[in-house]
Amino acid sequence: MTERALETNHDNTLVFLHGFLGSGEDWITIMKTFSESARCISVDLPGHGKSTLHGMKSATEEPCLSLEIVADILHKLIHHVTPAKVTLVGYSMGARIALYMALRFSSKIKGAVLISASPGLKDKLARKIRAAKDDSRARSVIAHGLQLFLSSWYAGELWKRPLWEDLPNCRVPLLIIHGEKDKKFKKIAEAMMNTICSGLGSKVEEVNDIHEVVEIPNCGHAAHLENPLPVIAALRQFISKL
Repeated sequence: MTERALETNHDNTLVFLHGFLGSGEDWITIMKTFSESARCISVDLPGHGKSTLHGMKSATEEPCLSLEIVADILHKLIHHVTPAKVTLVGYSMGARIALYMALRFSSKIKGAVLISASPGLKDKLARKIRAAKDDSRARSVIAHGLQLFLSSWYAGELWKRPLWEDLPNCRVPLLIIHGEKDKKFKKIAEAMMNTICSGLGSKVEEVNDIHEVVEIPNCGHAAHLENPLPVIAALRQFISKL
């Protein structure tokens, strides 16, 4: 897994996780904004940017990836980078990974910023339909020569286990960001907050103190690229409270 960093002597560390088909370079603009107050690190997730697919032993072997494997790699990387807790900032696929890490590695995660995040599909039938569509897309792209890259990601292995049932137990502060025009992920963000509330009973005020949903105006799914200034402002406010 390839990483890039904007170094600083500050103890605060931000780790940025890109979306599918992206790379760590997608975060450079935002990283520069925070580089004077935090150590900013972005990674190329396996199969993206300059990173190879993890677990591939030969050129003809299909790599085996899962959410757990990717999270474990990142967890080891974070331990190598700093002994302190870090704040994760993830977009789409990266947000899914960040959420998983906030749930599993809470002792190492100070907070998680989830941009256009989804804990996965709740319904088993919907997951099967999605997997079938992904397999169809994969066959089409593989035919054009990207077999080693997409055989793992489009196989759906990374997304098999939804995280909805784990959300009520989340105590790592979450900032859930969605674009104003992204109606699908606005509904998902609201559903995530409602699910988290169910784990705290009637303590809605406690949820609002720990977790927050922010809508970014005049943008769709890629809010951090389409309208970065409000995203930066939301990030700055969230980080100041950690």
